[in-house]
Amino acid sequence: MMEHHVIQTFELFEPFAPFVSVLVGVVVSVLGVLPSTFVTAANLVYFGLWMGTLLSFIGEVLGAVCAFLLYRKGLRYALRRPLPDRFARLQQKLQAQRGREAFLTIILLRLLPFVPSGIVNIVSAASGISILLFLTASTIGKIPAMLIEVFAVHQFMQSSSIVQWSIAGVALVSYLIYRIQQKRASSI
Repeated sequence: MMEHHVIQTFELFEPFAPFVSVLVGVVVSVLGVLPSTFVTAANLVYFGLWMGTLLSFIGEVLGAVCAFLLYRKGLRYALRRPLPDRFARLQQKLQAQRGREAFLTIILLRLLPFVPSGIVNIVSAASGISILLFLTASTIGKIPAMLIEVFAVHQFMQSSSIVQWSIAGVALVSYLIYRIQQKRASSI
């Protein structure tokens, strides 16, 4: 599993393991396609509950800011073509919002478990909000999301391997059903 590779990297760079942890978290956030749960799991195993949680949180927040800045710079070129409809609506909504309303929308998007972090970063970068507003709203929104992730990962790691494989199987089947329904809906 991926968390074992991350733990091995921590062991390899032991005196710098906290910095490596944050760097891995930043890279995962910037890529926007990998789940951060494997980094959280590695952090919890290697650093313990409190330090692992803190390092995961710092990595995700710094990663969101780096992604926001990189996406904003890159989107100037990429947005010559329109975004897909479901992302364009979010972007238009954020584009029309200012101040408090945009702030609350970003917090809400961070709290919703089914909205990938990468999408929030891209949509926010494509809007006109400031980096300070994004950083503050993302940080506040990530606190409960991170606590839920840490709790779920911690409980998963404490369970027996039969329970772990059962959960993984249910998640995989659910994902496959979701993808099949998406394909059917798009072909109609």
